[in-house]
Amino acid sequence: MAKKSYNVAISDARCRSCGVCWDVCPTKVLGWKPPLNKAIVKELSACTGCKLCEWLCPDFAIVVRTEGVVNMARPIPEPARGRI
Repeated sequence: MAKKSYNVAISDARCRSCGVCWDVCPTKVLGWKPPLNKAIVKELSACTGCKLCEWLCPDFAIVVRTEGVVNMARPIPEPARGRI
């Protein structure tokens, strides 16, 4: 079974601590850090890639990207070598 992994990037400069991202996250990947309560990634492995945080952030401070597919059953094969 393959599981996708994701990278969640948060711009500290753009984040205004509104709390929308951690409220809408269904798996509670995001949280906040005192004293300004800026958004942070708490549990990246729980991210499902739904992008609700990215789409609903009013300040465009969050970007969610697919890092790749991690195959849980077998290792990722090496690319074929030779002419194309």
